Amino acid sequence: MNKFIQIEMAPAAGRRGGFFHTEADFLLDNFKAPFCGIEVKIDTGCSISTIPLRRLKVSDSLCRILKGADIMAGIPYYLSYGVESGGLKHAMPVTDGQKMDCPAMKFEHNISDFTIGGVPVSCGSICLNYDRKGNILIGMDILKGWDIHMGISKVTGKNLFLACPTGNICQDYLDALKLNFR
Repeated sequence: MNKFIQIEMAPAAGRRGGFFHTEADFLLDNFKAPFCGIEVKIDTGCSISTIPLRRLKVSDSLCRILKGADIMAGIPYYLSYGVESGGLKHAMPVTDGQKMDCPAMKFEHNISDFTIGGVPVSCGSICLNYDRKGNILIGMDILKGWDIHMGISKVTGKNLFLACPTGNICQDYLDALKLNFR
């Protein structure tokens, strides 16, 4: 297990800027098998962390079954308006049929054995979207409990993301901050 995350920015193809990505491991309450080595993106512009199950190669038919089960069970959900929706607001779905057809719905599920970049994450739930194939986003609902620094490393000259859960600030993290950002 790691004590903190240290990620160099990856360039975005054909655009300025880039992104920070790492791997995560987790177990979801509606799957028996764990997910290991799954690519996730750190997204400080995302308020609620989301896993689009189709990104994990879950079949369309299983996603539809799981979404229907969540609707029937009354699992709490949110509507999201990200890149894949063009940022457009969706009408609030009312009927079960409207909910099944609404790609903006993400349902809150329990998550356990959760690590990001090898760092244990004390987060009891995460949202699942059954319709989208976009990136798995680690947002501010998780990151708000972390000490985060981004900038140009004095060692490598590259953009660097350093983060550590605030309850686990350790000397190794403080040394990495001092070394990279002085």
